[in-house]
Amino acid sequence: MLYLVWYDADTRRPAVDRMQDALAAYSRRFNEAPNLVLVSASETVELEGVAVRSVRTVQPNHFWVGHSDDPHHTHSVEYEQVEEMPHG
Repeated sequence: MLYLVWYDADTRRPAVDRMQDALAAYSRRFNEAPNLVLVSASETVELEGVAVRSVRTVQPNHFWVGHSDDPHHTHSVEYEQVEEMPHG
């Protein structure tokens, strides 16, 4: 699985809004709708059509966005491929 790592430290905006920006960036970059977001424990929210999973290795204000055939399956991200994209 390939992740886009999105960083947005503007905590004046709700995590769900920052996550929506990350989802849109993934769609633009990969021409595919994401269905999985890995977040820190403090940023777990409900999003329709997207599995949001808290992972201890994800730092606050970072959103790891991806597409999985089974987004509800618990899997390790330790060896997954990550592509960083600057916020802007």
